[in-house]
Amino acid sequence: MSAFAVFIAGVISAGWQMPLVSVLAASMGTFFASAAGMVINDYFDYDIDLVNKPQRPIPSSQITRKGALYFSVLLFGGALICALFTNIWCIVVGIPAVLLIILYSWKLKRTPAGNVTVAFLSGLALLYGGIATESIQLVSILAVIAFFASVSREMAKDIEDVEGDRLCGSQSVPVALGVEVTAQIAGLFLAAAIAFSFLPYIYGIFDQWYIAMIVPVNLAMGYVAAQMLLKKVEKISMLQKMVKVGMYVTLSIFLISRLIL
Repeated sequence: MSAFAVFIAGVISAGWQMPLVSVLAASMGTFFASAAGMVINDYFDYDIDLVNKPQRPIPSSQITRKGALYFSVLLFGGALICALFTNIWCIVVGIPAVLLIILYSWKLKRTPAGNVTVAFLSGLALLYGGIATESIQLVSILAVIAFFASVSREMAKDIEDVEGDRLCGSQSVPVALGVEVTAQIAGLFLAAAIAFSFLPYIYGIFDQWYIAMIVPVNLAMGYVAAQMLLKKVEKISMLQKMVKVGMYVTLSIFLISRLIL
């Protein structure tokens, strides 16, 4: 889905007059980088997945760890090749992003910095689509919204995985601070995402039709944020899924507002 988000961000940035080769190459590069990140993440997460997700490919012996490592290298190579068909700024941003994906899976995931890293990469994917068109004003706002919402969702997902993380020595936020405090922090980040979603209207980029579409989404996200702030950790699985849906709906609203309204 990250590759699709990059393409949509390119459309949002420049409309259908976007540099198609550059945007498609950025999208394919993101696809390869995201796939490589998932594979290398499974390689490094072998011990945690034995507890939390034994059905994953490596714990269930569908693929060996060494095979997963080689496959990730191949995918990362594909991402770097795609970057050559974009522009210099995509290359400048893309190479460090690939290194950050590896560093996240290797070291950062099991620390409190893991949530912020994933959120940063989620926002960067949207910004990357704008960089491919050399127009980032509008998608910068979208990237900030995605960052805050992603921090919230990643913390919620860590609450779900807290038992396995604790057994494997991971220092995730719920392990370090407790699940209730983590839920409240997640609620605050989601509230920040809601607040930033009003900026396109405040700055006159979109009109009242944007507000008419974004307000119902924000009401739903407001409910989620309130449940997190109230420490309703028993609902955390449903809440993080609602955040994911809200992120995709917000992306769609930006696209509709840019092309149609």
